[in-house]
Amino acid sequence: MVNAIVKEAELMKGYIQEPVETIYFGGGTPSILSPAQLEKITEALYKHFSINGSIEFTLEANPDDLSKSKLKDFASIGVNRLSIGTQSFNDRVLQLLNRSHSVQQAIEAIENSKEVGITNISLDLIYGIPDQNMNQWEVNLDQLTKLQPTHVSCYALTIEERTVFGNWAKKGKLIPKEDKLTHEEYAFMVRYLETKGFEHYEVSNFAQPGYISKHNSSYWLQKSYLGLGPGAHSFNGEERHFTISNNPTYIKGIKNNQSVFSKERLTAKEKITEYILTGIRTKWGIDFKELEEQFGYEITQQHHSYIKSIVQLKLANFVGNRLVLTSEGYFLSDSIALELIPEP
Repeated sequence: MVNAIVKEAELMKGYIQEPVETIYFGGGTPSILSPAQLEKITEALYKHFSINGSIEFTLEANPDDLSKSKLKDFASIGVNRLSIGTQSFNDRVLQLLNRSHSVQQAIEAIENSKEVGITNISLDLIYGIPDQNMNQWEVNLDQLTKLQPTHVSCYALTIEERTVFGNWAKKGKLIPKEDKLTHEEYAFMVRYLETKGFEHYEVSNFAQPGYISKHNSSYWLQKSYLGLGPGAHSFNGEERHFTISNNPTYIKGIKNNQSVFSKERLTAKEKITEYILTGIRTKWGIDFKELEEQFGYEITQQHHSYIKSIVQLKLANFVGNRLVLTSEGYFLSDSIALELIPEP
């Protein structure tokens, strides 16, 4: 797998022309790779691409993968930001979520990261967990903020068919939390984190001043990006590339110099839709002037009454030419975005 990714980096070296500003090892658990394997991939990236000197270099990791020796090795190859899948600071909930780490392991991993000099740390939390009451959720948030991460990502628990939780729900072993209660947890989390100095800059993301994720923001701001490895996506402003997700087929294809991705060219309407779906999720919102000048889309002509209604309901505000959602609006961002995209 590592050799295939290294070779793909060479094959795709012309895809990104401008200096690369972020490197992100994620999707899955790259921390299970040895530091030597990660270094081999990193060397290939520096060989084939122009890497910005002030690169944001993030590694996703589970707490139980982060020994102090491993963290030192990660730092030595350039990793300067960690995204740690803590998920919860309640051992009972971690067991429910089938996580392999304990709360103590998570705390030790964060402390060890700081000791080796990686102080830019993003932590993940999950809300909307069945049987978790508001007091327990507050304790969770309190523990998280005591660890002083620079960034926090919070996601609602989703229960999908053909998963363990889906089967439990079907058998009545797990009762999903009511949407109203999940919304209350979300609203409480937003207020709590803002009082602790975090900026709510995207529906699910919060950052201390100066620590907004450059990598994730590049997706939301429609910048070009290259994804390497099975299941990866790439975007150059005009086309999307989708790499095959089957591992053996990916490795065999790369080895035999065969194409391992499909691509689609975006239509004008798809570009507008993409801009709205991603932009509305962020503190930057959507720029009416940019929509008109870049895409020829006069959004107020099609959706004037709807835009007026969400402003009156305090789900959104105008900031110059931009429509920006409020915290209440964030929770409904997907449905709001669907109302703003071009009509068929």
